[in-house]
Amino acid sequence: MLKNIFPVKLIFRPAEAFTELTEGRTGWAWPLALYTAATLATAALLAAAPAEFLEAGSGGLPPPAGGFAVYLITGLPGGLAFAFFSCALLTGFASVLRTGRLMLRVPLPTAITAIYAFFFIARYNARSGGPLGWAVAAAALGLAAWAALRDPRAYLQLVKAFLSLSVFSAAAGLAGAAALLAGAPEVYKAAEYTFSLISIIWLIRAAAAVTGLSAARACAAAVPALLGAAAFSFSLLVLGLVGPGVFQLLLLM
Repeated sequence: MLKNIFPVKLIFRPAEAFTELTEGRTGWAWPLALYTAATLATAALLAAAPAEFLEAGSGGLPPPAGGFAVYLITGLPGGLAFAFFSCALLTGFASVLRTGRLMLRVPLPTAITAIYAFFFIARYNARSGGPLGWAVAAAALGLAAWAALRDPRAYLQLVKAFLSLSVFSAAAGLAGAAALLAGAPEVYKAAEYTFSLISIIWLIRAAAAVTGLSAARACAAAVPALLGAAAFSFSLLVLGLVGPGVFQLLLLM
């Protein structure tokens, strides 16, 4: 029946869906299919929407150059890389927050993320990543890889959950298409914010299910992990490994 299909469970009965993921009863087919569908929907919307619509709907961010094929080819691996890195950070932060007093441990992931972000903002303003920038980025990548390899089972379960949450990106794409037909960019903007917030809440629930953390500890791990992955993406821009057009496209997707 329709109510037993994984995406329906994920939306309406997330606890049951995340239990299936953690117990291995849901493999990689649904997460990858949902991620691919969401990327296709977003790429199609970006290709079809006029520049004025996208600017108005994205808070003034200019639309990226290219067409559907460029968006898809860039978005698929870019989104996967973001998912892998986010979940590596989430796995590491979860291990830090697993024990001890929450009020004493919460600042650690937040501080690490903030220091990294501000370091590369300063480098961006100086128009140079420099050898130190490369060393800091390499250290961040190494620590993320170490966190993932330290608990590969939790890491892969989080990646599956993260990709599965693309169902909300697909829903945002459909809402954006409806807003485009209605000529209402503000509706597109509202849908993006709404589904992004839902995705974060569902990610926190997934993190709690996978790691066994309380909701508060899972939140303290998940939010800095997302911000840390965004900061790492920005550092790749500063170091010249990602062009401005690619970075801008990934922000929109």
